[in-house]
Amino acid sequence: MSNFEWQESDAVQLISPEQLKQWASQQDAPLVIDVRKGEEHEADKALLNFIKAGTLKNIPITEFGSHINQLDPDQPVVTICQVGQKSFNAASLLIQADFSCVYSLHGGMEAIKRN
Repeated sequence: MSNFEWQESDAVQLISPEQLKQWASQQDAPLVIDVRKGEEHEADKALLNFIKAGTLKNIPITEFGSHINQLDPDQPVVTICQVGQKSFNAASLLIQADFSCVYSLHGGMEAIKRN
């Protein structure tokens, strides 16, 4: 299996569940941020067991703006939510804050559940 080749961009990029699973297994795995409520994140945590320990955070979208300054703008980030809209919004906030490599999971957790 070849490696996922991430790219820097000044726009939000979409990533598929398959690409995320591949990238999460690599040495350069991204920080994955679930922007859903804590109880939603906990309910689906087993579905995210392919993400390396320490690279998965839960920052609800309602608190996201106040946490951006605690994140490294040079670290690749993938945002996830239930269907993809809130994670795209969160990813857009990161782009506005000059993060250089930001992806949003296309289809959200619903897409992961289908795979």
